[in-house]
Amino acid sequence: GCIIVVLFWWAVAEIYNQYFSYSLSFPTPAEVFLELGTLFDGKTLFRYSVYDHIEASLLRWVKGFTIAAIIGIIIGLLISLNDWTYEIGIVPITILQMIPGLAWLPVVMILFGFGDTSAIFIVGIVVISPVALSVSSGLRSVPKVNRRVAKMSGLSKLDTVIEVLLPFAILDILNGLRIGLGSSWRMIIAAEMVVGVTTGLGFCIKGTTDSLEYVASFACIIVLCLIGLAVDKLIFEPLDRGVRKKTGIGGRD
Repeated sequence: GCIIVVLFWWAVAEIYNQYFSYSLSFPTPAEVFLELGTLFDGKTLFRYSVYDHIEASLLRWVKGFTIAAIIGIIIGLLISLNDWTYEIGIVPITILQMIPGLAWLPVVMILFGFGDTSAIFIVGIVVISPVALSVSSGLRSVPKVNRRVAKMSGLSKLDTVIEVLLPFAILDILNGLRIGLGSSWRMIIAAEMVVGVTTGLGFCIKGTTDSLEYVASFACIIVLCLIGLAVDKLIFEPLDRGVRKKTGIGGRD
């Protein structure tokens, strides 16, 4: 898959540079990976190393995603208690899902001003709705017979949630977390471009683009793609396989 992406990128760059370029050339994979090597070798961007920018973005991302995931799981549990809580709770969650992350910019500017807090808030706000929806969807898909058996067995409501509902809904919850993870990673990069931070990959992409350093911009894009791919492949994919194996739900062997 990665080879296909690089080959397509190379073809676009070659065609554009040969037939359509007038003043600015399209960065080629060779140029970008060479720039990437110099960045990881110690070259600075806006007075900070690429490691500093990665650390800044990851910290904002982890904080925003973790807080929002916890809130989303709690909301999903609460609105799934019964039909009337779902009918009431699903409306604000759906409305929240319809609002793009950067549309919250005037809100965060009024509440927090420029800086890390605004970026973290924007990241978090886009995670709550997909996580809450996936949790509620998974819990509401549990067959009623499972609930009745739990009740007849004398399980408390808390034990029913922990021992019956959550195991049944765990794959939906994981899928919601994966969706939220991808959305929040994209959003932290976008947020860093507009909320006035001075470090981070999003800040670097905007700064290098403004100064026409497109090779460096592409190198930063490659870094953020690698980080997002690594988190999904090294954390969520093994977790998904493990849950499927543990629960006996079908999947790839």
